[in-house]
Amino acid sequence: MTDLKSPAVPAVVLRRTYRASPQRVYEAWTNPDIMSRFMGPGDTECKNITMDVRPGGTYSLTMDSPEMGEMIATGTYRDVQPPHRLSMTWRWKEEDPAEEHESLLTVEFHDHNGDTELVLKHEQLASVESRDRHEQGWTMIVDQLAGVF
Repeated sequence: MTDLKSPAVPAVVLRRTYRASPQRVYEAWTNPDIMSRFMGPGDTECKNITMDVRPGGTYSLTMDSPEMGEMIATGTYRDVQPPHRLSMTWRWKEEDPAEEHESLLTVEFHDHNGDTELVLKHEQLASVESRDRHEQGWTMIVDQLAGVF
């Protein structure tokens, strides 16, 4: 069993390049209507998205998965630098709040001659198993994001 307090859990780090400006890619992460089009990995629907995109502002979204049912993620924006960077806490709602674990999600948007390199980093995850599940989900999500542009 993995020690839940272990600092050795590696972060998820993904990079993708999109044929869109940093502003457009940033807007995809800060506009609920656009986010609903790519945020649900695979056949999961992302809905009920609320966002107050400013330092200290909160967000909430529901992922409705045919396999796992409804899952709610919430968090607080820590760093908001349009159109370059978003950093926020990430927490899955659990039936028992004592089982909830807060992690840190950072998404950066780098201009590359009019295209955008997105760098997603999800760290401070509870376990290696949690990290692996998040990597699988985030990989599908960042790949789906290409369909928005």
